[in-house]
Amino acid sequence: MFNALLVDDEPTVLETLRNTILWNQFGFDEVFTATDGNKALEIMEIHKINLLITDIRMPHMNGMDLLKQVRSIYPNTHCILLSAYSEFEYAREAITLGVENYLLKPIQTEEIENTIEKAIDNIYTNQNNNKVLFRNNILLRWATGNISSDELSERASMLNINIYLSNYCVICIKKKQPSVSLSAYQAQCIKALIAEYEIHKLRDNRGRLIFIVGGQNIQPEKIADNLQAIALNMGIGASIALSIGMVVNNSDSLPLSYQTACNLIEAADMTAPEMIVLTKQNISNHEDDVLAKEIHSILLEQDETKRAEEYKILAHNMLALMDTRDKDSVISTLYHSILRVFLLEFPNVEGIQEQIKSRMQLFTMNLTIENFIEAISELLDYTFLLFRYHFEQLSPVIQAAINYIHNNYADSISIKEFCNKNKMSTAYLGYLFKKETGMFFNNYLTQFRICCAISLLKNTDNQINEISKQVGFSSTSYFISCFKKQTGLSPIKYRETYFI
Repeated sequence: MFNALLVDDEPTVLETLRNTILWNQFGFDEVFTATDGNKALEIMEIHKINLLITDIRMPHMNGMDLLKQVRSIYPNTHCILLSAYSEFEYAREAITLGVENYLLKPIQTEEIENTIEKAIDNIYTNQNNNKVLFRNNILLRWATGNISSDELSERASMLNINIYLSNYCVICIKKKQPSVSLSAYQAQCIKALIAEYEIHKLRDNRGRLIFIVGGQNIQPEKIADNLQAIALNMGIGASIALSIGMVVNNSDSLPLSYQTACNLIEAADMTAPEMIVLTKQNISNHEDDVLAKEIHSILLEQDETKRAEEYKILAHNMLALMDTRDKDSVISTLYHSILRVFLLEFPNVEGIQEQIKSRMQLFTMNLTIENFIEAISELLDYTFLLFRYHFEQLSPVIQAAINYIHNNYADSISIKEFCNKNKMSTAYLGYLFKKETGMFFNNYLTQFRICCAISLLKNTDNQINEISKQVGFSSTSYFISCFKKQTGLSPIKYRETYFI
């Protein structure tokens, strides 16, 4: 668990930061405060500080001088700078000193929580402080939709990133074998692409190599052929998987490309002996989203008789789809929907694709209607057993926390409320939840709520503000923001595109 130190000469700013940030869910035990750099260093002599958040302009010792001291004495402390002044020289120096982010006052709670979350991810993965970290942080927040347009514009100018090109897409590269090094490969890829496109590389939170590609007339198939040829010439083709997300026509839509690229690569069969290259540009995730929610609901049903009945209902629904689509397409939708449930619930678990895919052999032969329904029921029953197995690998307290979310997501719930009811440390649960599930408590809650919202968009005519309340959001605008981050579309656009 961790300690944070907040440094600002304005008591109201310290009070706001201390009381509005959900420190416990990020695994912080103690949050110390100081009004200048000298007092901050006194605290750091006594307590180990994992995260320092400091204003720049303060009496006695300003934030930049404090940061220089911290870098010299405590190089592993992660730092975030605050300022009421958008001064380029400050920002440039801050980057060279290895800060996580440089935020302008007045601070938005969501913005600083996203920055803190990224800092904690870097602490978990032991990423060192360096000037690359700031750039990686901004690029990742852009790809995942966790940055405002105004901040992205300012940071892009600072980092020489062009966010006004006509097209963008995301390339995602994942190692099939952990021992493989991608350093030489990524250098050759950049060399091959940079003549025609603007290229930015980063590592995401799951260790995947990401290229953000910008330019005119982006041709995914041509890019894929080029990068595949490079891999094969280097002798590492069989050891990597590569996907290219949907081409989008503005920088705000980049999260949609990132999401489609990640969905493609996470659904790939990593046991395939050849290089995996995926570039399906007309990918549509909405059926997978909706079916995944239905399957998830079935897997949460504890009554065996009711669960068996729901297997048959879903099987009949899948059978009905074959009136307008071929069997392979329907089975592919079922596979990806099941896989999505596991990727959402157990992102840290390896080998799920192979286990699910092995059971899909049930559908390789011609089946009668009766046998088709039976095969789907068998597949779902196996899925339930696999789901329960991985769920039971979690510690009892995390199982309880997840069940609490599943049963109470529509209410105004929080990690603090759960811990109060169960008489436990909020900081410890926040730390443990992240460690075991790969995400923070609030992120899991939001993700689950969005899954439920997708089902309501399909099955009801409720207004967006009503759906927002039904799934537990107190603010419709925040619901819309979260929905767009996860799906790439606003709830209204999602419904218009896929359900009307």
